[in-house]
Amino acid sequence: MGYYDRENHTDECQHCGEPLTGRQERYCSAACRQAGFRDSRKSRKPREWKPCPLCGEPFEVTHPLKKFCDYEDEAERHCQDAQDDLEEAEAIAAVEREEAVCAHCGEPAGWSGRGRPRRFCSNRCKTADYRKRKTA
Repeated sequence: MGYYDRENHTDECQHCGEPLTGRQERYCSAACRQAGFRDSRKSRKPREWKPCPLCGEPFEVTHPLKKFCDYEDEAERHCQDAQDDLEEAEAIAAVEREEAVCAHCGEPAGWSGRGRPRRFCSNRCKTADYRKRKTA
């Protein structure tokens, strides 16, 4: 007795179509069984569409982090221009983070490469600024 019911046995691999030999019931190898499983999962997942926040046209979401329509394939010219402007704004913000200055003394405040930049270059400047604001 096999793993699958008699009605589900075939003479050919359900993935690649090769003839089955020996005790094989549906697939010729473990690789074909895994590929068949992946194909069946893809076919069950419904297509998700959402509107592009830049141009308003619907686009297919192929990845959870995808925010805009595809630049090369789906995007209209005005949406491509808007995406270019976003990239330019991100580049400007990155430069501003790297060139952040201390709010008290004006020296470079430093940026660790993550999150927002520091407001003060040291705890000494932070304390001095607090005392200055407190007395004013």
